[in-house]
Amino acid sequence: MHIALLQGDNFRRLQGMTIEPHPRLNLFLGPNAAGKTTILEAVHCLSRKRSFRSSQAADLAGEQGRHWRVAGRFLHQDLPATRVQVRWVPGEVRLKSDGDLGLAELSQRFPVQLLEPGQHRLLEDGPTYRRRYLDWGVFHVEHQFYPAWQRYQRALRQRNKALKSGALKAAISFEPELADAGQRVHELRETYLQRFSAPLAARVHQLLNTDDWSLSLQRGWRGEVSFHDCLAEQRDRDRRMGQTAEGPHRAELRLKLGGETARNRVSRGQQKMLIAALVLAQCDQVLEATGIAPVLLVDDLPAELGEAFQRALVSALNSYPGQVFVTALEASRAMEGLEVGGMFHVEHGEVKKGSAG
Repeated sequence: MHIALLQGDNFRRLQGMTIEPHPRLNLFLGPNAAGKTTILEAVHCLSRKRSFRSSQAADLAGEQGRHWRVAGRFLHQDLPATRVQVRWVPGEVRLKSDGDLGLAELSQRFPVQLLEPGQHRLLEDGPTYRRRYLDWGVFHVEHQFYPAWQRYQRALRQRNKALKSGALKAAISFEPELADAGQRVHELRETYLQRFSAPLAARVHQLLNTDDWSLSLQRGWRGEVSFHDCLAEQRDRDRRMGQTAEGPHRAELRLKLGGETARNRVSRGQQKMLIAALVLAQCDQVLEATGIAPVLLVDDLPAELGEAFQRALVSALNSYPGQVFVTALEASRAMEGLEVGGMFHVEHGEVKKGSAG
C-alpha cells in the first residue's frame, strides 16, 4: 500500500500542492518553516482525519481563508485505487472517499505511523500517550478490539454520568457491561503485547544494539480481583469522586532501557531511537498480521541523533518494506546512505521535485 498522489489546498503554507510520491522512500529537504512537516501532516490527515501537531482543525488553514483541503490516491496491490479527501470548513471536518469508507475502516486499510520530535512525550509524559500508542497497534492487529473499546467507552460515559448526578442505582446497572467490555479490552491488549515482544526485541537490538530492555502493561485496576469486583469494591469512592477511578482507561505501559525507566536516565538520542524501535516494531506487527506495511512519516530525521544513531536509523528505513516520508533541513553525512526514490525540495510553501540520484 502506498500514496500515489498527494494534494493540498490552503493547508498551512501549502497553497496548491501536488506531489506524486515514490512508492518507497521519499526525502523532503528545506529550511525551517518551509512546509516540510506540513506535508507529513497532510498524509496523517488522510488516514486519521486530524493533524499530529494540533487538535484544532482551524489551525491548519492557510492565508487564503477559513478552509483547507487535502486529497490523495492510495494504491493497494489487492484493491482498486482509492481516492480520499479531507476538507475543513468552520464547524466541520468532512471525509470523502471512494466506497464511502468510515474513518475506522479508512485507518485500518491505509495505516500511517509517525516518528517526530514531539513523540518524546511517549516516554516523558503521562500514561495517556503510551495507551494511545498501544491501542493504535491493537486496533490494527486485533479486529475485536475496536468494538470492545467502543462498548467500554460508552458504558464508562454512562456510569460516570450517573455517578456525577448521584444516581447510584443507575451507575450500578452499567457495571456488568463496563466490566465485560473492560476485561475484553485488557485481554486484547495483553494478547497483542505477547506477540509484539519479538518484533520489538529485533528493532531495539537493531537500533540500540542492546537486549537489556523491558515492556510491561499495568492493567489499570489494583490487586488480583476481576474488574467487575473492583467496580463493586470502589463504588463508594467513585460516587464521591463522581467518576470511575480505575479500569483499562487508566492502564499504563511501562518501558525500561538498561534497567532504567526510559524517561529518566536515558539520553535524548537513546529516547528517540527507542521510540523509533517502538514505531517500527508496530509497523512490523501490522504488516505480519494484515499484509499492509503502514506509511511511515519521519520528521527531522537527524535531530538529536549522533552519526552512529543516524546510520542505524537510515539502515532500518532502507530495509523497511513500506512507503516512507522523511524530512530534514539538509542531508547529513549519515543520510547520504538513504536509498531515496523520490527527492523533493520545499521552500516558502512550494514543493519541487529534485533528482534522487
